Amino acid sequence: MSKFTLESAIEAKNKRGLHQWVIEYLNDEGSNKKLSKILTEEKYIWMDLVEYPLNQLKRVMGPEKKMLFHEDFKKWDRRIEHFIRCINKGELLPPIIATDFWNGVHISDGTHRFEALKKTGHKKYWTIFYVKNENNKQGVLSNISKV
Repeated sequence: MSKFTLESAIEAKNKRGLHQWVIEYLNDEGSNKKLSKILTEEKYIWMDLVEYPLNQLKRVMGPEKKMLFHEDFKKWDRRIEHFIRCINKGELLPPIIATDFWNGVHISDGTHRFEALKKTGHKKYWTIFYVKNENNKQGVLSNISKV
């Protein structure tokens, strides 16, 4: 069983170790060493784990041609189906990670989890935000109040 669960992320937040949890997750199970490096080096004004409306998250990765990060449709679909099976078995997926480091607030890790959650009827899910811009922070906070 994975040590990188939603429960372990919430526990890390409560113990003020969420950033370290994120870095370890990205370097291990998340397989996103590039984002780990960026989150270690970038300066941010706010970081938190919150339950957040999925319809307010922006995807920049997927099979659509307009996506900044393009993925083959078959691979995309296979990965989402894997997470749907996990959800249907009652597993709580690791949180989504969103940042505003490049172009507005967008999903930086967890796009497949995001799509699987939407397809299984979830309206909100736990999201870890790393935010550099005060206006973006206020936008995120205002959307939390809508949950």
